[in-house]
Amino acid sequence: MQAPSRRALGAVLAVLGLALAALGAWTALKLGPSGEVHFSATSKATGAIVVEPGILNSLDLPVRIKATRGDGGAVWMAAAPSTDAGAVLAKSAVSTVSGVHFPAGTLDLRVSGAGALHDISAADIWRVSSKGAGSAELLVSQGGAPETAVVTSGDATALTNVTVTLTWAQKPWFFEALAMAVIGAIVAAFALIDVSNSRRTARWAHSVRTRRSRVRT
Repeated sequence: MQAPSRRALGAVLAVLGLALAALGAWTALKLGPSGEVHFSATSKATGAIVVEPGILNSLDLPVRIKATRGDGGAVWMAAAPSTDAGAVLAKSAVSTVSGVHFPAGTLDLRVSGAGALHDISAADIWRVSSKGAGSAELLVSQGGAPETAVVTSGDATALTNVTVTLTWAQKPWFFEALAMAVIGAIVAAFALIDVSNSRRTARWAHSVRTRRSRVRT
């Protein structure tokens, strides 16, 4: 390979390596040693918050759901088979989690239905449930998929101004991101060294040719 082409290739590899290293380092920093990724959104609409299987069961990993009420009221949440949860919710007003965005860490919410949701906590369909004052958390495994998670008021007040956060955790993600950063750094380092050596060789060759030309003249 000719020297100019080799230097150009080295420069391209250096840029790609640096980009890979930066992406890996940034991802590792965002995930942390626990390998956690968080997605959040705040629902201003009145009504329950629903996480359907397209999101809840999108990864073969447990998902932790946390809901926090802005007014400090009670929160109740549970998960059940999707068909059963859908029958209980019927056409009540709900905000459905319809999408996740990485690396932004945000959730899309889609508002639908109308009318207040009656007390659904007494239904015998719920596989797991949780409640709390001001906030509550629920860990949903994938053993019962497909399932739907529902967040609603734990008292007589309407549920509104609620921040919901979904968290997935996988420790290997952190180490994979670190490996990406290291590999990128190594590629960039070797490419930069090769470019530097190639330039040094080119300058030396040019110097030799110049001296020979002077000797001949």
